[in-house]
Amino acid sequence: MNLFEWVKDIERVYDNLINNTKNANLKEIEEYREEQNQNFESFLSKINVLINTAIGNLTVEVDKETNIYEKNIDNAIKNIEVDFKKNIGNLQKLIIEKVGFDF
Repeated sequence: MNLFEWVKDIERVYDNLINNTKNANLKEIEEYREEQNQNFESFLSKINVLINTAIGNLTVEVDKETNIYEKNIDNAIKNIEVDFKKNIGNLQKLIIEKVGFDF
């Protein structure tokens, strides 16, 4: 009978070792997974900051270029108005000639 008890004890020790090893491995895997999740969150945070910075820079650049474009358009409109006022007399004469009222 002592032999059977001894075999049962060995079997219990074996089962305990397997379960302890399994639990330790699961714990290590879970810790590794948590570490990787934290690394990924940190990476995403850095990427988010980078993207927000790039968007901010693009916004500033677009605003700057838009202001330049608006100033150029305003100057072009002013030049057209000045040229129109200078040449309105000639334009009136040309219209009268084209319509045929130049007697």
